[in-house]
Amino acid sequence: MAEHLNTGHPESAPPPGEASEGTPPEAVPTTAVSPQTPSAESVLPRSAPPKGVSPKGGRSRAVWWGTARRVGLRLLLGAATIAVVVTATFALLYVVPGDPARGIAGPRATPELLERIREQLHLTAPLWEQYGAYAKGVFTGDLGDSYQRGTPVAALIGDRLPPTLLLCAAALFVEILLGAALGTWEALRGRRLMPVLMTNIALLAIPAFALGYLFLLAFGYGLGIAPVSNGADTAHMVLPAIVLGLTGVPYYASVVRDGMAATLASPHVRTAVAKGLSRPAVLRRHVLRCTLSPVLTMAGMDVAIFVSNVVFVETIFGWPGIGSLQVTAFADQDRPVLMGTVVVAAVLVVLGNLLADTLRSVVDPRSRQELTT
Repeated sequence: MAEHLNTGHPESAPPPGEASEGTPPEAVPTTAVSPQTPSAESVLPRSAPPKGVSPKGGRSRAVWWGTARRVGLRLLLGAATIAVVVTATFALLYVVPGDPARGIAGPRATPELLERIREQLHLTAPLWEQYGAYAKGVFTGDLGDSYQRGTPVAALIGDRLPPTLLLCAAALFVEILLGAALGTWEALRGRRLMPVLMTNIALLAIPAFALGYLFLLAFGYGLGIAPVSNGADTAHMVLPAIVLGLTGVPYYASVVRDGMAATLASPHVRTAVAKGLSRPAVLRRHVLRCTLSPVLTMAGMDVAIFVSNVVFVETIFGWPGIGSLQVTAFADQDRPVLMGTVVVAAVLVVLGNLLADTLRSVVDPRSRQELTT
């Protein structure tokens, strides 16, 4: 029975690697475990970039093309903005009542003289012809001639433009210096300070022309420490630059405070502090550079604010710039001069924003990363 069971149903073989009864351990073959097959990426060497081509060079080209694309787009938008300004200014000036021929010839001029002056000024042509001729002249650099002076408008504006640019640069320095000081003070304290808050509210509540009259009465006529006569030297520039700059101090203080507060709470600043960098080094290397980007954006926007406020400030202090020229042209109904100052102001706004955007892309690494995407 037992032999029959053994013959008909043999015992199953032991699993590999295990010894059966009566078999010495030395005779049992061992199963080798094969290691994990390496991937092709770990075996084959990584391909090097072609000779003469580096990743840094490719990134520089990408940044260059991104900058050129952004500048080109801004120039196209600026040209469209100037075209809209020219059209709107031309339409508004011809809606305003008044006869330039009467202003040139005087109140006792005969109808024949008035008609002859209108023909010389091309005022008898259809309105669309006048607009076409003026738009063509604007985009070719010809702003026409002054009705009152008879000189080219471009020459008049060219004489008044440098003083206005100098005044705006001084005002920009004043507002950035004071606004950055107030904003940094609040950001380092970590809370809103009542003196800064009250100063910002007072500067926001007072218009530029009212602030100009207050400074002229207090420091010019009252204390006598500033000149009150017309002039274009440094002494005459102090009061108008301060007045024009104080109007933007609250905005810069808010931008600098918010930017510095967000940067001080960022992880990379905490890491720099943990590494043992001094407080001035952290502020200089990490905080101030990140705060420059919104400050430059605000400076580009300030050009438009200066263009509007400079009319009041130059008129109050007798500064010989574009603002005072614009006021005189409006009183004399000198349409070419008035339209020329508006066009030049639009060009300054476009160029100021373009310059601020370009500088922001240079000082801010995040802007350079946006150019490569």
